[in-house]
Amino acid sequence: MPARLKADVGATSLRALRIFVVACAGVALLLFIAFAGYRYQQMQREAEVRMQRTLAIAHEHALRLLDTNETLLRYALALVREDDDSRVLAQRQAIHAQLREMAARQPHIQSIWVRGPDGKPLVSNRSAEPAQDADVSDRPYFAWHRDKRGGVFISGVMEAPGSRFFNISRGRYRSNGDFAGVVSVGLSSSYFAQFHAQLAADEPGVALTLFRDDGVVYSRWPELAGQPPRMSPKGEVLSRVLAGETSGVIRSVSSLDGQQRLILFRKLGDYPVYIGIGRELALIRTGWMAELARVAGFVMAPVLLLVFAAYVALRRTRDALDAARRLQEESVARRQVEEALLQAQKMEALGRLTGGVAHDFNNALMVIAGNLHLLRLAQPSAPAKYADAIGRAVESATKLTRQLLAFSRRQALAPEVISLQERLPSLRDLLQPTLGSSVALEIDVEPATPAIVVDPAELELALINLAVNARDAMPDGGRFRLAAGGTKAAAGPQVWIEAADTGEGMPAGVAAKAFEPFFTTKPLGRGTGLGLSQVQALCRRAGGDATLSSEPGRGTRIRLHFPPSELLPASASAAPVDATPIGKSVLLVEDNPEVAAVIVPVLEKLGCQVVHRDSAEGAVECLAVGDVRVDLLLTDVVMPGGADGVELVEHVKKRHPALRVLVMTGYAERIDTIAAMGYEVLPKPFTPRSLSEALQRVLAR
Repeated sequence: MPARLKADVGATSLRALRIFVVACAGVALLLFIAFAGYRYQQMQREAEVRMQRTLAIAHEHALRLLDTNETLLRYALALVREDDDSRVLAQRQAIHAQLREMAARQPHIQSIWVRGPDGKPLVSNRSAEPAQDADVSDRPYFAWHRDKRGGVFISGVMEAPGSRFFNISRGRYRSNGDFAGVVSVGLSSSYFAQFHAQLAADEPGVALTLFRDDGVVYSRWPELAGQPPRMSPKGEVLSRVLAGETSGVIRSVSSLDGQQRLILFRKLGDYPVYIGIGRELALIRTGWMAELARVAGFVMAPVLLLVFAAYVALRRTRDALDAARRLQEESVARRQVEEALLQAQKMEALGRLTGGVAHDFNNALMVIAGNLHLLRLAQPSAPAKYADAIGRAVESATKLTRQLLAFSRRQALAPEVISLQERLPSLRDLLQPTLGSSVALEIDVEPATPAIVVDPAELELALINLAVNARDAMPDGGRFRLAAGGTKAAAGPQVWIEAADTGEGMPAGVAAKAFEPFFTTKPLGRGTGLGLSQVQALCRRAGGDATLSSEPGRGTRIRLHFPPSELLPASASAAPVDATPIGKSVLLVEDNPEVAAVIVPVLEKLGCQVVHRDSAEGAVECLAVGDVRVDLLLTDVVMPGGADGVELVEHVKKRHPALRVLVMTGYAERIDTIAAMGYEVLPKPFTPRSLSEALQRVLAR
């Protein structure tokens, strides 16, 4: 080949190589620019996802504290009731002790105060005799309740020596509507700041703010030197809040520190309080630029290495994204399971606490009710007014205890014949606060609706669950209708209770799974998916079922079906019962001497010969000796010592199978075990009539 031709071919090859190198560099540059833009958007999305998760935790924490403190307010109001100042002052040592105990278990509480209509303190958790110069009659929250505007008031930030706090308060009103004062709970701002500091410890540049809907800042982490006490109404966050938005995502300049931030905010339930989280966009850009600098190092490498590195990097990035997506899906599923487990553990702990307290409380109610019965028998001519008042108080306390145990799933179920015409309208005061002011409540019961047999406390809890679901489905308000009536079905007559809302509704696929345990469409931390499954379980235990119909945009309708009862609701008469004589020998096992002192004479009035033992061991010894004839064993469940009532029943079943057994208890810790053994359970506290009827049923078997 001639030299000139070789030179031309070499030049062409060199030129082609240069073009290839330039093309590779140009392609690499374009890929680098595209990757830079993609990565910046991705890092912003990742930052927003992490912030959403942190905000959800902070939101749940703050909302739970506000709900807890509203419950404490109601409890404190119940302590002072409608009493005038002189009666409160006469009991302030006892009230102070209870308030101090309430505050001791809640580290976020700064103080609890009960104030009179003049704004001066009557009692607090800090002192049974607070200084009378602490007059708050000029405070906005006091004026709010004095003007009878109603509901809960959340104050601005206040200061005390060594602390900053804000109040959540309710007014006290007498039965005639007169203003009686205020009960308030102070929440420490530093407690929220400390929690937020721990929550955002691994998120540099993140700021968490708790603020009222008018811009008053309750707490901010990290704190700023000379930070303003409230947010600017010209800031975009407060502008959106004032416009009625309950949540949002904003990229704007913070009105507190002037930094450009990615800001997320969310309202705390129905309270006029918001939680916000922000992260400096400059930090996101700094991280993005640092990552680009590392990537740019590869651009300086030879073109082939750059192309190969880009190819490998893209492939690894694609694999990493797929793995991250799978990991995220697994993490969401795991968090849902952990949330459900945590809820179950909380309910277990609450159940153990309320169960223990209710056991002692039910024993006290047994003593009161039993002695009242004996007093009526001993003094039949005595005025009934005072005895009837005691009887009504016992019934009210018994109902309250059963509601607490129903909430914690620890009550011994006690089905009753219930008139829905009376029961459902009486629940209005219970359901309306659950629904909130933006949801209208309607209750309609057909006059001819038959009675049903169900545990009242369990029914109330089921209706509360339905009201909570309806409220969550109507974030902008709506109507919740509770109705009841009777109908004829193919399987026979039925009684139905229907809960209908005007909310978002459900697609067919979601509605088909609504009654499955742990199935929920609510955001993480807002629900466990157990509410509807518990409602269905209530209906099935009563011999019925639950059905659901829903369409997107047309609300949801849930019907509870029950078999009608041929019996009439129990009479509310408080008169003593002349029970049918039984005439059997009863071995009573009860460790509480006062309870035993009530049950023994009641049994003797029924013609029984009673042998009392205060422990399971003593009962086993009595049965083993055999020197006393025993027809029936009447035993409590929870007793001190090595064995409890369940173990005693198991011993009797093995050693004395012919002996009739009746178990009495105040909560259902091991009721399933007793029921599986075929023995009847008598819930505490019980009346002499209930005891007589239970004994007759057991002896008739």
